[in-house]
Amino acid sequence: MKTLKLSIAALAIAYLTQACGGASSQTKSHKQAVKANAQVVELTTVPKKYHYTGTVSSVNQSTLSTRIMGQISQVLVHEGDAVQKGQLLISIRSNDIQAKQKQVEANIIQAEAAYKHAKDDYQRIQALKASNSATQKELDDITVHYEMTRAQLEAAQKAKDEVDEMLSYANIRAPYNGVITQRFVDSGDMANPGMPLLAIEAPGLFEVDAKIPESNIYQLEKGDAVEVMIDACKEPIKGTVARISPSSRFSGSQFDARISLNPNAKQESAIRSGVFANVKHLKGEEKKLLVATSSIVERGQLKGLWTVSQSNQALLRWVRLGKTYGDKIEVLSGLNAGNQVVVSAEGRLYDGAPLQLN
Repeated sequence: MKTLKLSIAALAIAYLTQACGGASSQTKSHKQAVKANAQVVELTTVPKKYHYTGTVSSVNQSTLSTRIMGQISQVLVHEGDAVQKGQLLISIRSNDIQAKQKQVEANIIQAEAAYKHAKDDYQRIQALKASNSATQKELDDITVHYEMTRAQLEAAQKAKDEVDEMLSYANIRAPYNGVITQRFVDSGDMANPGMPLLAIEAPGLFEVDAKIPESNIYQLEKGDAVEVMIDACKEPIKGTVARISPSSRFSGSQFDARISLNPNAKQESAIRSGVFANVKHLKGEEKKLLVATSSIVERGQLKGLWTVSQSNQALLRWVRLGKTYGDKIEVLSGLNAGNQVVVSAEGRLYDGAPLQLN
């Protein structure tokens, strides 16, 4: 009787085990496949992309200073003021130079009178000598005197030019139409030769001073077209490489390059000197593994792609991404050429989800 009970129990356990296993297998076999579109990833030929950094500056910019020492009597402009060529910006007290100017003008009047008198005597002695009424010595003496007075007059006129030049540095004027960007002095300050007084730049013409690593210097040539991005502009600004320094002796291991900007009217109003700029340069070709940016899956700081496994199931692969090329992005690692990437799906994807590829 005891043996019969054990047999019945064993049969019951076996039946329950088979029933449970069958139900699990049936559930697994009835997982609904997710309809999806997949694309085989292949190496794509793209232009080589180089990135540089730089700073925007005005093509015409100047720091105004003086060659004389004196007290500043007036500063007539402030930062942001628009000025016209020849407009008076700073006046420096120059009483001593003005006194010298008066003295030079008096010397010129005196030299002109002496020269006129000597010239008349010279012409008269010449006429007398022609008629044998004057000796050769008299002619030689008056010729020397005439040449001396002429030289004295020229010296006085040169002295006047020098004084006028000094006075021009007492009245600092705008060298061209522009905008005042920096004011270094105020009224009452002492000005010294070479001391910066004002900074001015001409608006409208801008360039980028870019830094080129020595590893890329041979990829960049004068005349190459580039794209420049600054924060204030949503669209890239077209640019052209204008100059490249042949030496990095004074700039570390980087070469200086000047890039002329060709903005449209909307972009021009947003450009300012001193702002940071990113320069994109396309040169040559290379092969890259590219996928659509819309297929990238983000999980916090991680980025991945849904791929199709050999058993036609969804498999999430974490990848490392590189540069962007339009609506595609470079995959540096985590994916190989020939892999299938899910580009769209009609249901929720998860690891191991069966796929029905269209």
